[in-house]
Amino acid sequence: MELRQLRYFVRIVDLGSLSKAALDLYVAQPALSKQIAALEAELKVALLVRSPRGVAPTEAGVAFYRQAQSVLRQLARVPDEVRSAAASPTGAVAVGMPFSASNILAPALVAAVRERLPGVRLAITQEGSGQLEGLLAGGRLDLSLLYERARPSAQIDVRPLLVEQLYFVTRAPASRADISLADAARHRFILPGPLNSTRQVAEQAFAKAGLRLELAAEVDVPWTSKAMVAAGLGATILSRSALYPERTEDGLVARRIMRPAVSRALNLCTRRGETPGRAGALVAEILAEVARGLIERGEWRGAVPARRR
Repeated sequence: MELRQLRYFVRIVDLGSLSKAALDLYVAQPALSKQIAALEAELKVALLVRSPRGVAPTEAGVAFYRQAQSVLRQLARVPDEVRSAAASPTGAVAVGMPFSASNILAPALVAAVRERLPGVRLAITQEGSGQLEGLLAGGRLDLSLLYERARPSAQIDVRPLLVEQLYFVTRAPASRADISLADAARHRFILPGPLNSTRQVAEQAFAKAGLRLELAAEVDVPWTSKAMVAAGLGATILSRSALYPERTEDGLVARRIMRPAVSRALNLCTRRGETPGRAGALVAEILAEVARGLIERGEWRGAVPARRR
């Protein structure tokens, strides 16, 4: 097996076409097909399914694609790792952050990395935890923050970072006192889709309490749900990080949910079996330090550090 075969295969899957990959790689299509056939013969399994619309990876092809990406990513980091051994780390580090956590954490992380690792460039991807999990497992991210999920991926290593209290959010004016889950259940909610971690935690809490969670709408992006709540279209459940920075002109009131309290864990995750490199490892440590600092200074409201296992 040769490195060029890994590159060829990854590019074919990325473009979904042998002909497009051949043009992109400046390789004749018959030669490209021959290399893929050699790979399949060596592995004794079909990697691609061909159709008039192009090509797609088989189940084995998906597994091989992920491994090939991992190998190529680590190979690409070799020059930076060698240079970093004798000097300050350099290169790009791809970091994933859920929408809500990125509100408060991304600016502080960029500032800290710029000060302590001036040769490192952060590439921050903001998505829901479900999408970020797929990007991390697929080798597109070096590390990612992920909220706890009902079915975590077996391809990801998890490091507990913090726990966030969830809040019942309505349009002002409203009481600012804590609210029970039973009283909150009297409202209709604007929540993300069923794959979202906040939605899953809320559904589990309501189900455990024997309460019905009634939806007014499903909205995946926090700032859109906040706008809908401010317009009086329903209530929502959010962390305080999703509300950050909190402004009275936003017209929202956040009330802590009690009896029972509802919370979710935020984890710092890497791809299992793959080290993020020196720069990535340092960024991960800085990220954890920045998060702790935001909690200690009271800026990350409703969050506490995760207990060490």
